[in-house]
Order: sequence, then structure tokens, then C-alpha cells
Amino acid sequence: MIDSPAFNFLCTDPASQASLYEAPRAAMGAWSGYLLPANGQTPPDCISFGDSLSPDNKASYLFAQTRPLALDTDPGSFINAVSQYLAMNTGSSSTILWLKSVDPLEFGPFNNYGISILYNSVDQSFTTNSNLNVRLGQNLLFNILLGTGIYIDQDNGMLRLSAPVATPPAIAFQRGSGNLGIRVTGTNGFIRNFIPFIGSNTGCCTFTASIDARAAFGASGLPVSLVYTADGKGGQRQFRYPILTAPAQLPNSITWMGTVDPLDPYNQKLTAAAQLAGVLRTGFLPTSTPALPSAFVNDYGNQINLIALGASDGQPPFAGLQSGALALSTDAAAPADPLLANALLTLAGRFGMNVAGLAAGAPAKLLCGIFGSERISFSNYDANTEATDNDYLLYRTGSAAYAPSFPFVDATLDQPNSGAVSTVLNATRQTSWATILQGSKSAVVYHAEPGGSPLYGHQRMSQSASPLLPSAPPEMPLPHGAALAFPLVPYAAMSSTTADGQTLAAFESSILAATRKRIISQGASSLWQARSLVRKLAKQGLLTADGNTAYRTTPQGAIATVSTVPADHGAFLSVTLGQTGGSLPFGFELPDIALQDALQTNQLFLVAVNPANLSTAPSVFRNKINIAGWSMSAEVGQGVTPTVYRNVMLLKYCSGSFKDRIKNPNAWSSAAEFSLPANTDTGMQGVAYTGLSQWLQDYVSAAELMVANNKNSPYRHFVELVNDPAWNGVLVLRADLEPSSLPAGLQGIVAGLDLQRFTAHHFGFTASRVNLQTDGSLTFNGDSSSFGLIDYLDPQFAVNQLAGLPADTPIALPQTGNYAFRVLQLQVLFDNAAIKTFKSYVQLGVNRLLNSNVTLTSFAGQKAPFNGVVLNGSYIDQNGTGVYIFEQSSPTIFALDSNVLNAVAINRIQFNCLGNVDGGATVLNRFIALGTLNFAALKDINKTTLDVLSFGATEITAQPQGQGLSFSNLVIDMRYPQTTPNAVVFTEVTTNLAYDLQGSSIREASLFQGFGLQLNSFIAASDGQLPADFGFLPVTTALNLTTLEGPWYGVVYNVTMGGPGALASAAGFSSRLLLAWSPVSKAGEDSHALFVGLSLPGAAPGAKLISLQGIFKVAIDNISLMRQKVPGSSNDAFYYCLRLDNIAIKIFGIAKLPPDANIQFFLFGDPDNTGSLGWYAAYVADKSKNNQVLTEQSQLLPISEIPDYAKLTNLHAIEQSSPQKATIN
Repeated sequence: MIDSPAFNFLCTDPASQASLYEAPRAAMGAWSGYLLPANGQTPPDCISFGDSLSPDNKASYLFAQTRPLALDTDPGSFINAVSQYLAMNTGSSSTILWLKSVDPLEFGPFNNYGISILYNSVDQSFTTNSNLNVRLGQNLLFNILLGTGIYIDQDNGMLRLSAPVATPPAIAFQRGSGNLGIRVTGTNGFIRNFIPFIGSNTGCCTFTASIDARAAFGASGLPVSLVYTADGKGGQRQFRYPILTAPAQLPNSITWMGTVDPLDPYNQKLTAAAQLAGVLRTGFLPTSTPALPSAFVNDYGNQINLIALGASDGQPPFAGLQSGALALSTDAAAPADPLLANALLTLAGRFGMNVAGLAAGAPAKLLCGIFGSERISFSNYDANTEATDNDYLLYRTGSAAYAPSFPFVDATLDQPNSGAVSTVLNATRQTSWATILQGSKSAVVYHAEPGGSPLYGHQRMSQSASPLLPSAPPEMPLPHGAALAFPLVPYAAMSSTTADGQTLAAFESSILAATRKRIISQGASSLWQARSLVRKLAKQGLLTADGNTAYRTTPQGAIATVSTVPADHGAFLSVTLGQTGGSLPFGFELPDIALQDALQTNQLFLVAVNPANLSTAPSVFRNKINIAGWSMSAEVGQGVTPTVYRNVMLLKYCSGSFKDRIKNPNAWSSAAEFSLPANTDTGMQGVAYTGLSQWLQDYVSAAELMVANNKNSPYRHFVELVNDPAWNGVLVLRADLEPSSLPAGLQGIVAGLDLQRFTAHHFGFTASRVNLQTDGSLTFNGDSSSFGLIDYLDPQFAVNQLAGLPADTPIALPQTGNYAFRVLQLQVLFDNAAIKTFKSYVQLGVNRLLNSNVTLTSFAGQKAPFNGVVLNGSYIDQNGTGVYIFEQSSPTIFALDSNVLNAVAINRIQFNCLGNVDGGATVLNRFIALGTLNFAALKDINKTTLDVLSFGATEITAQPQGQGLSFSNLVIDMRYPQTTPNAVVFTEVTTNLAYDLQGSSIREASLFQGFGLQLNSFIAASDGQLPADFGFLPVTTALNLTTLEGPWYGVVYNVTMGGPGALASAAGFSSRLLLAWSPVSKAGEDSHALFVGLSLPGAAPGAKLISLQGIFKVAIDNISLMRQKVPGSSNDAFYYCLRLDNIAIKIFGIAKLPPDANIQFFLFGDPDNTGSLGWYAAYVADKSKNNQVLTEQSQLLPISEIPDYAKLTNLHAIEQSSPQKATIN
């Protein structure tokens, strides 16, 4: 019964004099009007519903979806247009007319939108004078036939159409030429249809009906399903989700109420308010509460039956707001043309949920999709309580069902906005969305946790006695209200014809679940406010009391602590994803609300390049890991721009592969919060998203190419991981590495790294072992199973490798100093928290060696393009301690720009990182070289051999072969300040240089070979130092020599001269011979910067006096070295001779003995090169004194001529001995 059943006067058209009335209209209802033709009378202010159907009025009933705007601006034109349309189609008879559109005004075909009314004056009755064929689909009609009785229901404000039960029925549904299985019913042998003037069903044809489920819902009937349409790669496709498991088996005894709106057959034209209120324009409502067997299941897979709530069960029928119903819908674009669309049925309104086999009122959980880690808890339906006291599933019609981009197109910078994040569903096509509203005493809670990584743990630490951890998913009270409805589809009745499992999972994950999570999170403002307060209190240390926290863990071994205070709604206090280095956590303390929200996402794929929601106080991001002594960190946001990316962190706990997920940012979680670089302009966001996606795709493609070219590539594990749909975990890409990232035994190579390019290709975690402690806490049991790859490659070295050059081929390095250092490659593959493979090459660039410029470098018999030596690095695990070794793989020979030292061969060089010195301010590294010194084979001024240098190749060649004096412990120290690793200083250290005679190459005609020398030491003199400073007298030779300039070097030999008996106060009569050179004489020059010096036994350093018992001193004037042919030799034998001139004995430094003669000593080597030495002396009298008869020896022997052995018989006898024992008799 209504209060004032009347049409109220609106206006009269001046032209036609027709008057328009309208019924009271609710804000969410359709519009109904009453058009009264001109009758020469003043129109009344109102016309009651009862009086409206009158033969005198000949008026028309008008229905529209909304109130025409023209009624406020130009009502006369509206009235005139309607009057003309009616006159053309019905003449002057009364009419029921549905206006197809009012803004602008549009009329549809009259037989689809109008009924003419015939008045029978004999029995004073009204009947339909035309057929109404309301189109509900391509082959589906709702008919009201001619001759159907029309009555007015004054009390309820509606028209009632009635006809006897007959065949064919006067009011019926028709599908082609067959029976749809839906039969309009009535009472007392009549079928009835009602058209209300007011209320939520204004203008609808409402009725009661019986439904033959087999015909109506069978293969040829109306499918009962939720339908989503997607456009993307591969064209358009539809996803159909059957709602009922066996709709054709529903009992036919169910009584239904039906409603049909000729203007809105698919419930697509409702206002937002009408949608939220639960208005149903076209559909069917069970008038009782049958249990509909749905395809929804609980978390154990048990079927959930739906009980429709709120439907009316009397005459005349009204569709109650939010009454559980099967609403007519379509999969066509909205607003759909029923002439072209396919009709189907979907859910609308409220439904109780009853889990089969579960007690009434018991707690239950609805599985939201196909992933078991997303559920909504509710109380099982109890038929013995009021419907309003039960939790219920509410479906809202007119909701978005069109995914404009699925599968997502691959984002590419060729189309800069192809990766722009947008709403993944819009209302171009429509279906019903759902929510669960609380009616019971228990809260309805949303549970979502990352797929494949559910949480387990005791609700209270006091429950820790059991080692079996129950499921403990995070909780979020489900936001209340139809406005917060979300996509929710069942899967239990899906057929394989809809889509393959992978596609279904992808659509659920990236479209439905993502939209659902976004809506639920947006409606949970009170929860986020509560959790924000928890963060502040925790920072103040107010949540540390016993009982306020609980521990959670995942199958991967991540550990979280959550607040157990009910008002905190399970706020995360910490989330630790893994542990390395024994006690180094990787995770988040007091995580930001945006991160907490993301971590409660069922299909979590988070790409983080913006640190704002990771580390803004009070949040703390523990971002470092340590694998086998290598330190790496996820410095999210550092070095990131909209086009350049590094330090990208990804959390994957979802279906699908990493490779598929990165292709479009619309498949990412919380992209706006984490995936946009800081301060990205609004207009650049699409490009930024696309750029990041493109970068990730290129990153994966580059790794795949590496594996394609080399099946043993260290990138193989990464490629397998990113292509594995089952892999879930944490991954950090292109992570910056600091000098401190290197282990202690490798710190020194920082000096050769380009730190801008020094990054880890990736690192991450797979799993951790967790221990449950007696107090209920959870701790890590050792290190997490971490993995990673560092692949540093010098660009020029990479070019060489592509060109097929050997790895030990030097590259060009700066020539600013004697030496340079560069890391050519550093490749470390980590797996299961250990080093799996280690590969490295470093180069010591050698521009000058012993201060001589290097003119050419060769190795393995080949000329090197640049000067340097490449060392190959290796790793050895010695009982858990990592040892790094760098050695060269083949000898390297450096030709020098020197005519003394032709070349230096480095046969072996080792690189050691010695660590910090100077109180930690300086880092010291050391190269220790072993090789040969290739000295020139010198000739005297007469171009005859005088090979004083002895060691090396016989002839100078364009490419030296490595002969020479073998040495070891040539040290090259490399230092740099701790704070500036590239400020490198190199120092040659020869203090401990040693010789290896056995490994040396001695030339046949050399001084060493012919004079029985012994290697003693090596001298490296600085600029300004003289040989005399080291105790050496100059020895004259017939060589073309120049003085030493600048820094110089020398090889010191022992010369054994025999024993003087008891005369000498110094022990042993042995001298030292110095062969020194400076780099100033260049290759090809005639003169040599060479010094030959002798240190006499028993003499003060550099002195020419030999002390004998402190009283006698032997004085020497000059010392000469020569090589001469043995007189009378038939085989051109030569020998070396050392001559000491003008030897005299002084007593107390005054008297000279003999006073009137000169004595010359000769030390000569065996011409047969046996190593034996011999002495002889020559006494030459002063002719002016005439006191000697030895005329043959009466003058000094010329340096070019020495007497043969036969003439020495009247001198001292000679005893030849080994170099270790040469004596004078």
C-alpha cells in the first residue's frame, strides 16, 4: 500500500495542449510519466493511479530509465515529440510506452517498446491492442500478446496485466521457436504481469515464474556464469566462470520472481546509487531459500552452497533491494544492443554461504580464486537465525569486466607508454562484483599472503611447546559495503574449453586478484592507521613486553614478527627474508605501511627502485648480505633515473615466471609505490614504467644470449631461475659493490676497478633453515641458501675476448707512470652460500721496467699489442678459509729501450693483497716477480768482444726469447689511500732480489764464464748516489762508456783473489765486482751508461789502500779489465784479465817499498773457462836508478800486451786453483 498513489501535473504543451504528469520518483528509481492529450478541459493538479486508466482520458503511460533533462529546460518540446510519435504508431488510443532514450530523446520500434491499449465499452475492460516483444538477446524475447487484460492497482501503484493460462501463453519468454523453460505463473488459472509506477522496479515487467532448470540452464538455455573479456596479444578472448556446479539439476519446485526492464535488460544503465542499493531491473529471484550448489569452495575444497536472501514471496511481487537473484547479463560491450548480444545469468544481491558438511555458525573460509593463500573468513550459514544475523555474500551488478590489455603487451620503448600502469579492468563490459558482509558476531577477515610463501606460527609465544607450526596468515578486516565490492569468481565448475590453466592463472593473478587486493587495501584505512600507530610505538620500545609479539615463518625460511595486540590487526614489526655471514639479516624492521600492504598480496611481484617505502624512518632496511666473505647490498634507488637502472630489488611470490612478469608493469604489485623512480614527473610516469620493464627484459635477454653461446655460462642458473614459474624468492639486480665488498684477501684489486661499473649482476635467496626456540621465538639455523653472480668485465678486454684473443693478452693502459694496474675480469658465481666458480684476470701494465722504457712485449712466442703482464686468478677453499691466488699463465718478455739491459723476462709473477698499513690509512699490495735479465753482449771500441755483462742472448733479436740472468723476489709494491683507491703509487723493491745461476743463460765468451765470478747481490741506487758510496773503485775497460746518470742499477759479483796469509787484517782476500748501468743510454746508441767497479779486500769502501796488520798498507793506482787472446793459441782462445797498476807497500803511510820500482798484479781466468783463476806479478825497475838488470821487464807492460806464460818463469811461480781457492805463493 502506498501513501499517495497519484501522477502530479508538470506542464502543458502550448502547441498541442497535451499535459504531462509524473509519478513520485526515488533517487535511484526509473522515471514514470502520464501524458494526457488535450480534451478542452483544464488539466487537474494530479491524477490518481486509480483514475489514470480511463476511457475518457485516452492517456499514455511513459517510462524512462532516468528523468528527462528536457522537463527542466524545454518540457513543451518533449511533450510535442512524444505526442507525435504516439500519433504515428497508435492513433489516439491509450498506450504504454518505454522511451528508449531521453537524453537525447530516442524512440525504439513500437513493437519492442510499446503496447497500445484497447477499451471495450461493452464490458468496460482494457486489453492490449498490440504485441509487445521485448528483446533480451539475439534469440531471446519476452512477449505480452494482444488481448491481454490490463488493470490498475491503485493501492500498489502499478498496472496489472493478466490473461488466462493458455497455449501459447499471453505473457511468456521465447527463445527462437523453442521453449526457454521459464514460465510466467499466477493464481486461479491466470498469469499476471505487473508494471509499477513507483519504486525500484518502476517500468519493469514483474511476475512470478517457475523455471524448468534443465531447459533454462542447460546447454541451450541461459548460462549461469560470470564472464570477463580481455583484449591483448592474440586478440579478444572471454573467460567464463560457471557459478553453479549443476544448474540443470536444480529442483523445478523452486518459485521464482522475475523482472524484465525493456529499457535495461542487462542491468547496465543503473545509476551508481542504484547499483550500490542493490536494484535489480532484469532477473530472477527465488522466493524461498533454496541451497544453490555453487562452484565456490572453502579452503579445504568443500563446496559452498548459496542461499538467496531477501526475495519477496507474495503477490504482487516486488524485487527487494539486494535480494539474492540471478540477474540477466551479457558478455557484450555496454550498453549492449539486445538485438546483437548474447544473454546470460549472473549473481546479484545477498546470499548466505553454507559449506557442505560444516556445522551452522562454524568458522569457514572462502577461497578467493585458484591460489590457496588468499581467503576470506566467515561464519557458516545458520538457517535457524535471522537472515540479517548471518554473514552473506553480496554481489553488485554493473561492475567492470573488461581487461583492455591481457595478455599484457610487452612494454617497449619503441612505444614509450606501452608499459604505463593503468586500471586493468574497466566497465566497457560488465558483470557482478562481490564482497562478504558481516551479520554474525564474528568479524569477516581477509587473509592474503604471498603465493608459495604462506606464514606459519603460533598465535601466542606461550603456545610454543608444539614444534608443529600451524598456518597463521596475516589478517585484515574486510572493508564493509557494496562500494568496496571486488572481482570474485569460482573455479570448481570450469571446463578446459575456457582457457588453459596457465592462462587462467595469469588472468586471475594479474587481473582479478590484483584488482581485488587494490580495492580491499584502499578500503582498509582504519587498519593502516592502526598499524601506523604500532610502528611509532614500536620505535619507542613500547611493544617489547612479553606476549605482545609472535613469530611467523614461511616455507622458504623467512621470519616475521607481528604484534598480537588485537587493536594492531597483526601489524608487522619485522620481516627478515634471509641471513648470511652467520648473523647478518636481510629484511625490514618496522616496515612501512605500503610494504606491509604489499606483503599481504596473494600474487606478489614487487619491483622496487624507489626506497621511500623501504627505508624512511622509522623503517629500517637491512639490505646487506655476505657470501663467502663477499659483501653485497641492495641500495635501492641509488643510481636510478627514469632511463638508467641499477640496484633493482624484486620480490616474487606468485604464479608465472619472472620473465613473463617483467614484461609489463601492470602485472606488478604496488607499482606506484615502489616501481617509479623518486620525483618522477606525472607526465613521465608511463615512460618510466616502460623504461624499467624494457631494462629488465633486456637484462634477461642478455643473460639468455650468454647461455645460448656457452652452455657452461655462469649465467645459466640465473636464466633457469627467471624462466621457472615455480621459483619464488628475492632477487637484486645490478647491485652496486663498494671497495669494502671484496673479501680481505682480495681488497687490493679495488685499485684496478672502475667502481661505476663494479656491480653484482644479481644476488638473492632461495631458502633458510629455521629453529623454534623454547621461548617460542624463531631463529635462523645457519646461513640462508643465497646465490649470486659478479661479472665485472673491462670493455677492452671484452672486445679482445669476442675477437678470440687469448685471455692473457694485455690491453692498453695509461702510460703516466712506470706501472699501471687494471682488473680485466672478475667473475664470481655464488651458489648455496658458497663460491661455486671464481674467474679473474688482472693486468700489471709495464711502461718502464727498472726505469727503462718498455718497447715491446711478447708472450707465448707472440707479440703483444700492449705492454703488460696478465695474471690469472684462482680461488682455493682451505678448510673454510678462502685463498685467492693470481699468477701468470706463460712467461712475458719485455724488450727495453736500453743498450745495456736489452730485455727482462717475467717468467712468474704473483700478486698478493697485504691489507691495510699505516694504521689503516693505506692499502698495500705486492707483485713478486721471477724472471731473467737479458743483458747486452758488449764489444769494445775495436769491435771485439768484451762481454762484461755475461747473461742473456748472444745476439739482439727483434723479439727477445727470455735468456739472461735468472732472478727472483723482484718486488713491485702497489699502494693507495683507503679512501681513494685509484690514487695508486708503485714502488720497485729490490732489497731481497735473489739470483738463480742454474736458471740463467751465460754467454760463452762472457766475463762471468771466463773469470770465475760468483753472484753476490743487486743494487738499486737513487739519483745522486755514486758507486763509490757503495765502496767501488772504477775499473777501466776498452768499452765505449758514459757516466751513470739518475737512478742506476748494478749486479754485484764476488771475485775470489786467493789468500794473503796472515798479512791481511781483513778475513779473506776476496773482492767484489760491480757492473752497474743507468737507463739513460738507449737502444742503438754506441756509448753505454755502464760502470765497472771493484771493491778491494781489506780496503776501506772506495779506497785504494789495503791494510796489512794496521801498519803496512798496499797502495794501488789504477785497475783495468781486459780480454785478450792467448798468445800462440791455435783455437783463438781468449781470457779475461784484471790488472792492478803501481802497487806499493807503505809503512805508516810514509815510506814506499820498493822506492825505485813499480809492481803490477794480474788476475786472469782460465781460457778454457774452467772457472779457475791465476795471479802473476811484474816488477819493473826505475831506469833512472839503474839498480835492476831485468831488462825484459824494465818497463810497464802495455795494456794491450801481456807476456806469455813462458816469460814468467823468473817471476813468482803460479799456482792455478778453483775460484774458491786462488792463492799467491
